[in-house]
Amino acid sequence: MPQAKRFAWRRRIFSIAAALVFGWMLLLNVLTPYIADDFAFAYAFDTGLRLQSLPQLLRSLAYHYHEWSGRVVVKFFAQGFTMFPKLLFNLCNAAAYLGLGLVLYRLARGRRSGRYDWLAFLLIQAALWEVSPAFGQTNLWMCGACNYLWASLGCLAFLLPWRYYTQAPFSARWPMAAGMALAGVLAGWLSENTSAGMLVCLALAIGSLAVRRRRVPVWMWTGFGGAVAGFLLLITARGNYNRASFYSDYESLLTRYAVRFLNCLNMLKEHALPLLFAFAVLFVLLCYQCLERRCAKGLLWPVIFLLGGLAANFAMVLSPDYYERSTHGPFTLITAACAACLVQLEGRSLRRALACGTACLGIVCGIHMLEAGYDVASYSVMYNTRDALLRTEAAAIAPEEAGSTVLESYAIEPYTHWCAAYGLPDIRENTEDSIGLCRARWYGVGGIVATETRTYPFPGHTNAAYEAGEQAALAEQQAAESPTG
Repeated sequence: MPQAKRFAWRRRIFSIAAALVFGWMLLLNVLTPYIADDFAFAYAFDTGLRLQSLPQLLRSLAYHYHEWSGRVVVKFFAQGFTMFPKLLFNLCNAAAYLGLGLVLYRLARGRRSGRYDWLAFLLIQAALWEVSPAFGQTNLWMCGACNYLWASLGCLAFLLPWRYYTQAPFSARWPMAAGMALAGVLAGWLSENTSAGMLVCLALAIGSLAVRRRRVPVWMWTGFGGAVAGFLLLITARGNYNRASFYSDYESLLTRYAVRFLNCLNMLKEHALPLLFAFAVLFVLLCYQCLERRCAKGLLWPVIFLLGGLAANFAMVLSPDYYERSTHGPFTLITAACAACLVQLEGRSLRRALACGTACLGIVCGIHMLEAGYDVASYSVMYNTRDALLRTEAAAIAPEEAGSTVLESYAIEPYTHWCAAYGLPDIRENTEDSIGLCRARWYGVGGIVATETRTYPFPGHTNAAYEAGEQAALAEQQAAESPTG
């Protein structure tokens, strides 16, 4: 096949794959409603009023910074999107997910042009889809996506100039130095562990230039300084210390951090072993290739990304809790390490073997996509049915009685981690928690309580609600069949 035709064919496949990823994520976002903290984020933290303007949003974030958390950059989006129709978030979030895959691809390939490695792009997308233990919470849930997907996108996008410069130095003027300082502040201010992993990558990139006795440009220093400043603003927020006072550690200092370290290690063991195994295989193959060519330059960024990912993971030693959704940044950096090895491997036989492996992985992803689509769509149907019922009941209440009225409803339990509601609080048995109060305010009533938990049939899967329903049905059947006096 002529070179031009091969190039056009690859570009077409790459574009089709990117369009399919965007379309699929847009569909899942459209089917995902407001969940858990989304209701709380629709109201100003300082006044409790519905968010309607930018000044109101900024005052809410300032209050949040001083009272709860320093993560105000991502919260700007999480709260800001609640002021607009959800369709805007659906479009932006699908674009952010596709953008993360493209950024990972560019970090892997560097500044090489003229190639559309659709095989590498598909494997990156497969890793993002399969490895995350809380996919729905980090990529579909509005609050979670802004905190994790968007934070990972921002941190990794900030690494692109560093990746390009270490590959092929380029000249830059003072506007880039100023721009990188500002971008660094924002990137460092995104997420505690992901920004920490990014800082490790930046430091290693600067160190690699120093070891090779190459000049470190001014924009690198300003960018690194800005990132450190942003990270300090993130972790030294007064709200972090207020929240830390809620936790009581009765163990000794050594036991406390040993347990946290093992929690971090367990996250890798439970969820990231496929990624780590893939990196080990790809890195060894790349090492052999570098030995044959007597050039180890290609090993630099795979190692940088791996160390950054591990640093982001074990940075959670400093946190009393390590939720599964917090693995998004670390696992994304490890995915970048795998991709950086993959794109450098050459040889027709090896590429064919990778294509075969991609085809097999595609079957697994396809099955999981069908299951995820069913789970997300079924939850959406049940949620919309409940939402319509709650709105009808709330509309029938007299205005003077709405504030003291408590509606009775039911909770909905999904099955898979691809559904955004999986593992998140829904309507509960009491109305005292902040999320429940915000949900009640959303419907204009005093409270909403769940008297039961419902679910939907999902062959091959089960959950607590389904098992409880089966037991109740069995008990009812046995009671009906028992002889009566």
